[in-house]
Amino acid sequence: MYFKSKKDKWMAIVLWAIVISGVLIPLFRGQVINVAIMLLLCGILLWFWFRTGYKIDRDRLIVYYGPIRQTIYIENMELILQSKMPLIAPALSLDRIQIRSGKYDLIAISPKDKLAFVEELAKLNPNISVDKRLLKDEEGE
Repeated sequence: MYFKSKKDKWMAIVLWAIVISGVLIPLFRGQVINVAIMLLLCGILLWFWFRTGYKIDRDRLIVYYGPIRQTIYIENMELILQSKMPLIAPALSLDRIQIRSGKYDLIAISPKDKLAFVEELAKLNPNISVDKRLLKDEEGE
């Protein structure tokens, strides 16, 4: 089952402003090499924007973040918390959840449908502790 990343509007504005200005400014100045470099960098940014999501595949969670892919085994997950920490993470929103698997492994992600995502993980590993605030916030919306 695939879950898209939630995308904050402010993050969309920042990303698209970077993409558009990064290409148009060198283009108007006639800097062809800079335009080519910026097109490449903008392509990578857009890859992150359109290819961030989370796939639950049998016994594992696969996190896609542009060209980056990370696998977390669901049986190793211990805790799921609600988070709004602005850490660099494979998330396109500040409305995040943190998943702890193992002693030091922590990842922050932002599935669009947090409740369905957490329920799916809990079905596969009923031993995961889930932050009750997360479930209440989702049911209240």
